[in-house]
Amino acid sequence: MQNYSSEKGQALIIITLAAVMLFSFAALAIDGSMLFSDKRHAQNAADTAAFAGALAYTRNNNNDDDNEEEGGSMNVIRTAARDRAISNGYDNGPTNDVTVTAMDVPSDGCPGNAPGKDITVDIVSYVNTTFARVIGRTQMTNVVTATTRVCGYIQASLFNGNAVVGLNPSITNCAFDSGQSNSAHWKLEGGGIFSNSCAHSKNNDSVDLVDGCVTSVDSSSGFTCQHPFQTSQAISYPADVLEIMPPNPCDGTPGDVGLAPPASGSTFTNGVYCISDLDAYDKKDIILNNATLYVTDTVFNLKFAGGGGFSGTPTSSGDFMNYYMVIAYDPTPCPAFNDNNSQVIQYRGNGSGSFSGTILAPSACLDLRGNGDANGLHTQIIGYNVSSNGNAGGNSGDESVYINFQADENHQIPVQPTISLLR
Repeated sequence: MQNYSSEKGQALIIITLAAVMLFSFAALAIDGSMLFSDKRHAQNAADTAAFAGALAYTRNNNNDDDNEEEGGSMNVIRTAARDRAISNGYDNGPTNDVTVTAMDVPSDGCPGNAPGKDITVDIVSYVNTTFARVIGRTQMTNVVTATTRVCGYIQASLFNGNAVVGLNPSITNCAFDSGQSNSAHWKLEGGGIFSNSCAHSKNNDSVDLVDGCVTSVDSSSGFTCQHPFQTSQAISYPADVLEIMPPNPCDGTPGDVGLAPPASGSTFTNGVYCISDLDAYDKKDIILNNATLYVTDTVFNLKFAGGGGFSGTPTSSGDFMNYYMVIAYDPTPCPAFNDNNSQVIQYRGNGSGSFSGTILAPSACLDLRGNGDANGLHTQIIGYNVSSNGNAGGNSGDESVYINFQADENHQIPVQPTISLLR
């Protein structure tokens, strides 16, 4: 008897292996496409949900109440983000998980240090398979995330709230210099110093920076706190300055609100006054009662040494709100404090007077030689060159210049809400 072996069963094994491979390729093609399509859809849903939460935050007037049950900003953010995710098919049900979180924006993360939120939407989506079940995969998972940064609306001080600003972009003469006299002593509260070029102090004792620091586009020296070579913060002079200048109320166009100065005296009340001859107020007590001085004069040398000074309160509304004085831009800015054909103010306090409101003098040299009020000047000083060349200490101690900057008593500009996709 002879036995013959058969090879018919081998074909079944080969067909089975081939079928598994075919199903694997089909699973890769079909289920892979489903997974990719769902991930793309989930990512779009996360992006739009994060934007919806950010938009809801801006419309909620920056309400920072974090109590979800009582209806704070987080409740508004979560509701808007979740509603948008639901509209795109991600309802936090059995096939997906949707998580919405929000964190306060880090310091300096928003323009003007406006309040803000970093809003993150995470979506985990579970995709049921078809052909992949043959190889034991009944479900696959997609994980996507999106983060938006929303910065709310605020009223922000000019030039990031620095109490003293020097706009001169040339390093020939530093835009801020604490003064050539060893007796000159500055004390600044409520803000720092910004120089559009270099900043100089004779020694670490010349400038007492209580709440701020010195930031300069070029070098700085002699300050206990200083951030030099901040080129990213450079101000394009004069273009950036002209953008923030209030409208000229004295050029004769319809709607001008500029008033003529009083026939006698130096007290100004309730309005914006057009000053074409600033030297006429040399050594006088300039007193403002809800008023602003708009100076059109291109050449003056106002000196208060020996008498006179600024005091009073600025305009409380309108384009000139909280401006004490605005000096019109001169295309030929002041080159030096001893120049007789330019815009120069040498300020020394008038014994007991103080004032609030911004002095915006983009092409003038401002030489601050002391103030007489123990509480300091609640002002913001913005000039082309700013320095101190005197040693007249006020009642506050041995300070020749004491500025106690109060943001809400100085001019502010609106910073509109912004929304950006971080990732």
